[in-house]
Amino acid sequence: MRILVVNPNRVDACTELIRQAAQAVAAPGTEIVAVQPASGPVELTGQREVLLSAVGVLDCVARLGGEADAVVMAGFGEPGREAAQETSGAPVLDITECGPALAGLLGRTYTVVTSTERAVPVVADRFRALGLDGRCAEILPTGLGVPDLVKDRDAAVETIAGTARRASGEVVVLGCGGMAGLADQVARATGRPVVDGLTAAITCAEAIVRLGVRPFGAY
Repeated sequence: MRILVVNPNRVDACTELIRQAAQAVAAPGTEIVAVQPASGPVELTGQREVLLSAVGVLDCVARLGGEADAVVMAGFGEPGREAAQETSGAPVLDITECGPALAGLLGRTYTVVTSTERAVPVVADRFRALGLDGRCAEILPTGLGVPDLVKDRDAAVETIAGTARRASGEVVVLGCGGMAGLADQVARATGRPVVDGLTAAITCAEAIVRLGVRPFGAY
């Protein structure tokens, strides 16, 4: 099985981190191919950058999605899954949906811990569009951008955990692709359930492929 994972930012170290985190949770025999747009904003800090990045993400899906059994969009709050689904014949999953979907199985409410203050309205708007806002207790920023999350992982865990301890939701959802792979460490530091949207999306993608279910419109 091959899963294409598209990182919407152009931080090389983040794309590699996402690849490693995805491969670590993938089942034996699953190949993870992680890519990033060839052009567009280096880092997604607000609505403008998110929308500009979406074009590059769709280009990745158009060029490489046909070679994959499933596609995972690794930007939390990024738009365009619906367009990517039209572009690719394979199932397309978004960490913005998969993280909360798993959190909903673990508790009644969830808190999203995301990157910077500017990311909060991006996530909030996407949640409203997807109908996910009903069980979301709050969206809390850590103040860490993607370069910060990638550069010093121990410091990132400390900051994320400090923010997560203030959460009013029963479950914490890590709301940034740069936080991939940190759920276990944050859970140990806080003593509460923590969901990583990327690893949730990889597991869901594998399940969909094994079930042989195709997206609507593919029959």
